[in-house]
Amino acid sequence: MKLDNVSFSFHAGQPIIQNISADVVPGSILSIIGPNGAGKTTLLKLMANQLKPTSGQISLNNQFLAKMTRKQLASKIAVVSQQNHLYDDMQVIDVVKMGRLAKHHLLATVEDKEVLPYLEMTRTSSLAHRAMSHLSGGQRQRVWIASAIAQEPQYLLLDEPTTYLDIRYQSDLMAVIAELHKKENMTIVMILHDINQAFKMSDQLWLIRNGRLIAQGAPSRYYDEKLLSDIFNIPIHIVTIPNYGHYIIELTADSF
Repeated sequence: MKLDNVSFSFHAGQPIIQNISADVVPGSILSIIGPNGAGKTTLLKLMANQLKPTSGQISLNNQFLAKMTRKQLASKIAVVSQQNHLYDDMQVIDVVKMGRLAKHHLLATVEDKEVLPYLEMTRTSSLAHRAMSHLSGGQRQRVWIASAIAQEPQYLLLDEPTTYLDIRYQSDLMAVIAELHKKENMTIVMILHDINQAFKMSDQLWLIRNGRLIAQGAPSRYYDEKLLSDIFNIPIHIVTIPNYGHYIIELTADSF
């Protein structure tokens, strides 16, 4: 995926995304990080073709997203948003079947056995016949990822997948994402608020501030206290922990 001088604003207002040019390395895990209001979710929606750039172009395999049909897009890109309560009364297996609609068009034609591999990949097989409303936050997120990968996309876009999850479920979900990436060679683009999670999980980082791409590249390049402090507008300290590596600490009043 290639972004070429992409900008976006609502109704000729203040630009939310400003002149971003970048490439997503195929088969990589890319995390987009930055403060609240930086434009991260808007950028992800542009990459999913849910929003159209005010200027510039986004292409995938040398084809502009804006010129692709919905079916073409569904075969290339799957998106998991932060919250989705529209299907709370549905059983897990039917939610995952919905990911196959790009292939079948009618939910009734999707057989249970067709989606079992996606349940297994996301460790949700035991939940197949439970209602979504009866699941924990971490379980729901894994089901939505199962539904997304049932599309068999090249790119999986995740908008803050660990939001509202406790430490255990965050760890479980990150393990599922890492396993998917390894086994399926899927390109994964995530928005993450946990800086350490982003640095640990990712092959690439995009650091966003005020709608601009401030830095991009391998995480190892950005263990930089001044850069991170400037981007997040808060003092940041980096320590080295034996047998772990670098750890980033946000020096708020709660840190003391």
